[in-house]
Formats: sequence, C-alpha cells, structure tokens
Amino acid sequence: MDIHTFMTNYREAFGERAELPIAFWYSDKQESETDKIGGCFFKGLQQVREGKTISLNSDVIGCGGGKFYTGFTEMPIHVPNFVSLKEKYKKTPEMVTDFIKQIQVPRTEKAYLHFARIDKLASFDHVEGLLFLATPDILSGLTTWAFYDTNAFDTVATPFGSGCSSVVTLTVLENQKDGKRCFLGFFDPSVRPHFEANLLSFTIPMSRFKEMYHTMRESCLFDTHAWSKLKERIQDRQKETKPFNHLNVSFEIRPDIVLREVTVEDAAAIYRAIDTHRNYMRTWLPFVDNLKSVADEENFLKGVLSAPADSYEPIFGIWNRENEICGLIGFHFSDFANHRTEIGYWLLPEYQHQGIMTDCVRRLCRWAVETKNIKRIQIRCATGNVASNGIPIRLGFRLEGTERAGELLASGEYADIHVYSILKEELMEQQAKLNEHNKQEYPPMHTTEHIINQTMIRLFGCGRSVSAHIERKKSKLDYRLNACPTEEQIESLEKAVNEVIARHLPVTTEFITQAEAKGRFDLERLPEDASETVRIVKVGDYDECLCIGTHVANTSEIGTFKIISHDWDEESKRWRMRFKLV
Repeated sequence: MDIHTFMTNYREAFGERAELPIAFWYSDKQESETDKIGGCFFKGLQQVREGKTISLNSDVIGCGGGKFYTGFTEMPIHVPNFVSLKEKYKKTPEMVTDFIKQIQVPRTEKAYLHFARIDKLASFDHVEGLLFLATPDILSGLTTWAFYDTNAFDTVATPFGSGCSSVVTLTVLENQKDGKRCFLGFFDPSVRPHFEANLLSFTIPMSRFKEMYHTMRESCLFDTHAWSKLKERIQDRQKETKPFNHLNVSFEIRPDIVLREVTVEDAAAIYRAIDTHRNYMRTWLPFVDNLKSVADEENFLKGVLSAPADSYEPIFGIWNRENEICGLIGFHFSDFANHRTEIGYWLLPEYQHQGIMTDCVRRLCRWAVETKNIKRIQIRCATGNVASNGIPIRLGFRLEGTERAGELLASGEYADIHVYSILKEELMEQQAKLNEHNKQEYPPMHTTEHIINQTMIRLFGCGRSVSAHIERKKSKLDYRLNACPTEEQIESLEKAVNEVIARHLPVTTEFITQAEAKGRFDLERLPEDASETVRIVKVGDYDECLCIGTHVANTSEIGTFKIISHDWDEESKRWRMRFKLV
C-alpha cells in the first residue's frame, strides 16, 4: 500500500482541500516531545492536524480514562463513579464496570502511542488505524466505500464510548482478530468541544484498510453521477474560507523554542515579562503604559479569545525549554473576506539577535497561507526600530511605503511607520540556490534523474550521483561504486526505473527551512549564500531531495528510460551511465 497513491486518490475523490486522515500506531521510540495534555488528550490532535506528530504515554495523557483506553494503565478506581454520577453517561457505576468488562481493553507493551497526518509517514507499516475527521457528506462517501465489497450489517459500527475507546481501543481489538469493521465515533460529549460541530470520527483499522485500499477506485467515489454531485458540494464547502479557530495550536520552532496559542491562564506570565522590561518595551510599544496589572492582561486576552470564530485572531506565546515566555506574536487587523491579515510581534531583549522572531514570523506566515487561505500578509514597523524592520526584509517582504506620523509613541512623539507586505504566491515561490545547474533543464529528463538516483541507492547502496549532465536528447550520471555493475544488474536498474515511471506518481514541491531540512537531507552541497528557505521535490513516496530544477507534474509525462551506454573507471571507482528517453 502506497501512501502517496492513496492521498492522490483520496483528494481526487473528496477534493483537493480535503483534510487528510490521521494515522496512529504504537512503538517504543518517542517520535516527538509532547507536553502533558490536561483533560481529554484529543485536544492535542489540533497539533497533528497542523502537521506535527505527537507521542503519548501515561505521563503525557492527563485523563485517567484516556490512559486506560489507550492501554497504558489499569482502569482507575474512580472511573465508574465518575462516568455514571458525574458525567451521567451510564445509569449506574455497575453498568460502567460491566461495559468495561465487555470491551476487555488490552494493555499495550509499547512505550508510546503516536498520532500523525498520513503525509508525515513513510509507509503504512505498523499503523493501527486511520482516523478521518469527517463531515456528513464525507461520511456518506466513506461509509458507502466501506460497504462496497461486503454485505455485513456491522461493517460500520457505532458503539458508544469515550472518544479514545471508539477510536483507539476498538481499532486495536479489531486488528487483533483481523476484523473487518470500521467505527463511527465522537458521540461522547466530552470530546466534541475539541472539534468542529459538523465533524464525527470515522476510523478504519488496518485489518480492514488493507482491503479497502484496493477497492477505492472501483467504488462509487469515482465515475458516478451521484457522487460527482456530492463531491461538487464538498468542494464548494472547502472553498469557503474558514478563518482561525479556537483550538490549541502549537509549533516547535527549534528544539528550545515553541510557539503556543495563549490562554487566559498565561496572563500572569505575560504581564511579568512585560513589567520587568517595561522601560525597554515602552519605546516602541505604546500599549505598555496602559498595562498596569495582571487583570489588565487577563481582560485583553479574554477579549481576544471570546471573539466569534469568523473574526478570531490568535495570539501565540513564544516559550523556551523552561516554559518561560520570551515574546508574543499574533494576527490583527485581519480582513478575512479579502484574505488579508497583519502580523505583530515583540521579543524580550535577552532573546533578540538569535533569529528567533524571524523563524516565528516565517512559520506563522506559512501556516496562514497554507491552512487559512490568506492571500496577503502585512507587517508595520516604526522606521526607527531597526531590529523589527530587519525581520520582514530578511523574509522577502516588499516595502510598500511609509505612513507619516503613523503611530503615537509613549514619549508623546509620532513615529513614521514602514509598511511591508508579502503575497501568498511570493511566499511559496521563495527558493534557495541549491546548486548551479541549469534551471531550464528538460523536465522529463530532470525528473528521471531523481528516480535513477533513488533506484541506485536502493539497488547498490551508494549515494546520489557525484556528477550529472542533463540534456534533452541524452544525459549522463556518475556514481561511486565498490565494483562495476554486471549486465544483469544494469538490466535490473533499467527495469526498476521504468516500473517507477509507470506508477504515474505525482511530482510535488515543498518549502521548508534549513533547520527543518537538517538531518533529513544532506545540506553540504548548499552554497554559502543559500537562502534560509529550501525547496524539496518529491516523486510520489519514492524519492525526495533538495532541488531548484524544473520537473514534470506526474511521471506519466516522462516516457521510457533507456540506458544507451556505460563505462567503468577502476582507479576512481566511478561508474558512468548515459541514457535517453523514448
């Protein structure tokens, strides 16, 4: 089962903007440091929806029921009384006890339970199940697809239980018996506030998904009149811009710096940070003189957090590894109807000149354009605030002009204000100089080079090519090998490359920071003047690498790969191949 093939099919069936399902699995390896989640751990899924992997264990999960239903602990003694007498989900505590006995929740021997969007995984190996957060229309498609190859009445089951039991526990149990049921959930009133009102969970255990994966394109989801009408409605809904939502959003900027959406409980920490640096901060921030108590900060945050969903503008705290506040960054003066917003920020002096705020602004800009459909982002800086002006300049914002006497400072003087902006397409098209090769290379040939490199790695255990000359008619690549490949091996190479081409894999790009690329890619080939943003080119789930070249949109555009000659240099252990496309 190929993840990228499934994602392509899923988006073709449900729309390009359809939210990808979330995979969950157990292992002994911690995939990501995750802060303790008080109450229902499904609050942490907003981070997953934004692209972060979370790793849960009994220390991270704050809910006793959550620890139990995920298999990390025995059932806490207070649970039956709490569920019956407090939550009133069952008539008596005895019914709760009996209900739990019927389920027979298994204990896990693994150290962690992980959640990640499927585009963050390399394969479906070891995955327990896929969690879809689905609207009624999407549920219609998922349910119909589930019933495509079976007449079993319980193909989609809806047993009542906690969010964690209906998603995790039942999935684990179903996999243990190689079961074929899917589960509809999130009926638990305790979990529902953490998700949009129109969403339910639809969970497919891997014991069932391994069958459904192969029936997807055969089902009603493709080439039927009924589903095409529903798909059109789904896509129309997806086009409706949904502004920022009231959920716990957080991003790891660096190992020691985290962006986390603020709450009213953060008021005291924020006030202390400002109060202890009051003289410094009031120079450029007029609001400082009006902030005279923790209550003032609480009232401000309550005003921000109580805004309706269609006008809510989140503010993020910048926190260090000791969970101390370093600064704030957030959105204001937003015009969601026209897809515009503005970013404002401040940082305590001891954390400045380390690139922290630049990284934070970059991350929120990407989030705004990628997930919130923001077209234009603006930053305003007093002309005399050199440090603040440096951030939009470094990030490629355009200086549009200067507002004369744009802001009254605490000193009583008026400051001129520089206005910077960046558009969505400008942000996403920022590229780094990855190498000096010809940017106008023939796209089919250049894409083939990527496939050949990955195939050589897999067949010979070598690195990517040490030298390349890519042209329209014919090209050549050099590799360092221990020995000259045999004719049989060369035939296998040619066959393997053509098999990949024949899979019709999508070729996509991604923009990330050098910090995010470190450890994932070899950065030694980057020139010294390379920008902080780098471009990743992905060939389905087969290959990904740093590149600024031109490529096809799908491997179906390439043609057939043919090795026309090759030679071996024993002294340098260099193997050179020449190839063409026919």
